[in-house]
Amino acid sequence: MQILKPKAIFLIMIMVGLIMIESAPCETLDDAWAISLASDHSLKAARDSADAAQFEVSAAKGARLPALNLNSGYTLLNNEPGVILNGFEATTAENDFLTYSATVAVPIYTHFRITNGIKAAESNREAAGFEQKALEQDIKLRVAETYIAVLLSQKNVEVVQSHVQSLTAIAVDVKNLHDQGMVPVNDLLSAQVSLADAKQKELNARNQLDTARAAYNRILVRSLDSAVEIEPLEFAAFEEPLEELTDRAIQTRAELTLLSKQSEGLEQLAAAQQAATGPQVLLSGGTNYTQNSHQVHESLWSANLTLSWDIFDGNIASHKSSATLKRAGSVREQRYDYESIIRLNVRNAWLKMQESQERIKVAEEALKQADENLNVSRNRYQEGVGTNTDVLNAESLRINSRVNYENAYYDFGLAIMRLKRAMGEI
Repeated sequence: MQILKPKAIFLIMIMVGLIMIESAPCETLDDAWAISLASDHSLKAARDSADAAQFEVSAAKGARLPALNLNSGYTLLNNEPGVILNGFEATTAENDFLTYSATVAVPIYTHFRITNGIKAAESNREAAGFEQKALEQDIKLRVAETYIAVLLSQKNVEVVQSHVQSLTAIAVDVKNLHDQGMVPVNDLLSAQVSLADAKQKELNARNQLDTARAAYNRILVRSLDSAVEIEPLEFAAFEEPLEELTDRAIQTRAELTLLSKQSEGLEQLAAAQQAATGPQVLLSGGTNYTQNSHQVHESLWSANLTLSWDIFDGNIASHKSSATLKRAGSVREQRYDYESIIRLNVRNAWLKMQESQERIKVAEEALKQADENLNVSRNRYQEGVGTNTDVLNAESLRINSRVNYENAYYDFGLAIMRLKRAMGEI
């Protein structure tokens, strides 16, 4: 049996590694969203706030449940307690004794103080959930923006590489013509200078791509120099009219529901604060034990029905309730203002989408014309009826048209993502 040489084994391992790299799936935008949502610290903080709000609901509901209190103590006195009866002293207890008690109390009626407190806590919990949802959408938009920035930077590198290749071919043609004595040296120098400028632009485009990839890695909480391989995106425009999209945004935006829930919670809290001045009925009962050999019954059971009503508390509860209602009104006004901001954001994103669509159409047509213009200019120059300046100008027009197309396409994509965010549907 033939044994492979170490060099052959090394080459096979390299080939297998390359095959595995090529077959590895690229990262999608959904993948990037999942990674970012799992690792973003601000979102983790929002989740903790939502969990805290849930515990607050449980605490508010616990106020209507029976409360059990156990109490025990040991007392040491310097003298035994006693009384004087008909000139004689009588001891009523020892100078050291043990006591303990167990009491159960349950609220019967609290003038809806507990009920409103529970409703306030539930509104705050729902508000925390919508706050988390809004933050998730903000994060997804930021990830989408960096994702698209990487795609655009990759396209810019491809465009500049195409520019270098085209100018290289033009420089070769000019050199051949110059070597044959058919064109002056100025034509050759112009072509070489243009080629050198294109190579400079390629270096700049590669640096921009590296920067875009680093920004993408940072938002995913990864090492800045991690490899970035992402799938291209396809974008579809919204066909609905602006008015319908705006109405959908008002219905679906988490921020508006968040502010509504916060306002509701404050109103319910104000009602709970005001209810403290109403009648309160408490049922309680339990047992008490006091160690005392002079007492007939050391252990006693009791049941109590207590009615309390703070007729006047210096208007403390009323003023607290009024202050809370004012905060609720402030939140309502913030919601009205935020609704107008959403309408403006939807309109701006929709207009940008429409503009980008038209730019794509114009850029596509211009790109076709620029390609044809370059072919015609090169043929005319080779036939001696055109100038080298015409060829270089035609190549500049071609590359500008390609840049305009790529910018328009990815501006369209950004507008779609921002419109989805403005509508709360990203």
